[in-house]
Amino acid sequence: MRCPFLREAQVKFCRASAFKKMIVRTADHTGDERCSSPEWVSCPVAKQHHEDWPDQSHCPFLQESLVQYCTAAPMSKFVPYTEAQLSRCGSEAHRYCEAFLALAQPPVSQPSVPATIASVDEGWVDGILVPENLAYAPNHLWLDVGTDGTCHIGIDAFFANVLGHVDRLSFVTWKGVARPTAVLTVRGIDLHLAFPNPMSITGVNAYLRSHPEKIISEPYGAGWLFEGTQAKGLSEHENRGIEAGLIRGKQAREWMAQESRRFASFVHEEVAHTQGEGFVLMADGGAPSNDLLQYLTREEALQLFNEFFSPHANWRLSS
Repeated sequence: MRCPFLREAQVKFCRASAFKKMIVRTADHTGDERCSSPEWVSCPVAKQHHEDWPDQSHCPFLQESLVQYCTAAPMSKFVPYTEAQLSRCGSEAHRYCEAFLALAQPPVSQPSVPATIASVDEGWVDGILVPENLAYAPNHLWLDVGTDGTCHIGIDAFFANVLGHVDRLSFVTWKGVARPTAVLTVRGIDLHLAFPNPMSITGVNAYLRSHPEKIISEPYGAGWLFEGTQAKGLSEHENRGIEAGLIRGKQAREWMAQESRRFASFVHEEVAHTQGEGFVLMADGGAPSNDLLQYLTREEALQLFNEFFSPHANWRLSS
């Protein structure tokens, strides 16, 4: 499915001009300009160029082309139709375009999701949004597979809540068949993210390198990390499929509820600061702060990350 804001138009421009200004051809303006009539011979720009066999009926430097453009963008940028396949506008990937999200997505009180995700039955677990049409990895990365096979990967709302803020994002894998890998820097601590299954990576959300806050505020939307397709050319042992070992639907909500309980228990039992006499300073029994990672020491932050979000995090499912 292509983007509903994508439009096509016939444009014309002058090849002899120093500046290529594209003019949209309309039905009521077909022959009232000099370029489309014998009057083109009086054009000073055309006189500066030589044409061996000019057509006297219209200017030989008049060029017409079919283009596409986005009606959601603040300024219309015409893209030649021959290059349309290079754009995400003609595929399911358009759902993660900033311009599309800004117009098509209804406002929500929690980290936002693309309109196509928000339209399904959303699951909320302990205040955490768990969209049903996503698949979740044990280290809290999500996968969205479009109807055309286009794949997107990002962190889930649980992970975003724990982080609270990201200082910097670096991509380790940019292109090709690999396990999507990135590094989040939080308070000077590098946290390595890796999706468990290989994917044919076609692009990354480079915008996040200058605006990493989107990872936290819009984890299911503009904060996506990787896009690509199912990996091919690997052995069955190397590639069991991009969704191997992931969890969906009702089972995902049950898993998230278990993770929420395990997280609270882990914080109170493993991360709580103690005095020399052994008194717990953290409020016993209270709910952990959403941006907990911002208040932990380096050792505690790494301990928490390795337990829940590292590439080798154990996946515990309730029986």
